Amino acid sequence: MKNFDQRDLWIVNPKTSITVEAKAYAMHGADVLSSAKIVKKLDEALKTIDVVAGTTSVVARSASNLTRTPITPREFGERFMQTRGNLAIIFGRESRGLNNEEIERCDLIITIPASRVYNVLNLAAAVSIILYELFQTTRQASDQRITTRLAKERLLAQFNELVSLSGTQTHKRKLATRAFRNLMSRSFISMRETSLLIGVFRRSNLKIRVNTNRRLIQTVPLSRVKETTRRK
Repeated sequence: MKNFDQRDLWIVNPKTSITVEAKAYAMHGADVLSSAKIVKKLDEALKTIDVVAGTTSVVARSASNLTRTPITPREFGERFMQTRGNLAIIFGRESRGLNNEEIERCDLIITIPASRVYNVLNLAAAVSIILYELFQTTRQASDQRITTRLAKERLLAQFNELVSLSGTQTHKRKLATRAFRNLMSRSFISMRETSLLIGVFRRSNLKIRVNTNRRLIQTVPLSRVKETTRRK
């Protein structure tokens, strides 16, 4: 990490403590290891994060698997270099990587192109390659602030309401939500863009609800309306 100017290390639920031997192996990076934050759960490490990128060698074999549709480290670096915001890159366990629940927690997935015969890299190699690509595309000064996680959740809520109001089949709603999340994450959507879209979706949802209610009122038989009025 220190080779590429990265020092903010978080370790989630480690099996062992950071030993003197580990610090010895770290050598000039021992200060990074000593200052590492250790937490029990992944969510604790992601509280202030705007974009969460996961890493995996297991990518989608089918176009319908939207969760594991990846980008390369170079693509990731090029897209992130012109934005401002808090980013976390999650690296999985040395033995089995990230599980499906952890992958689902990510906004986007990074995979390192490698041989089809053997595409699994050890953890140290994967970290080095991804951080190298980020280091190569040194982030330029930019006024474009990537949207916060809270703003993304608000936008996603409005999108989900629109999907529901549109009459989309239940089994397709989850896919639509994942597709929209992928779209937001890969484009590193800005706060301004998020705010505009929230407004558009909110007005659209309100108009659909009003029109739906009008249609329901119009379908009530006139005789029933008169009878209700007389009883009052």
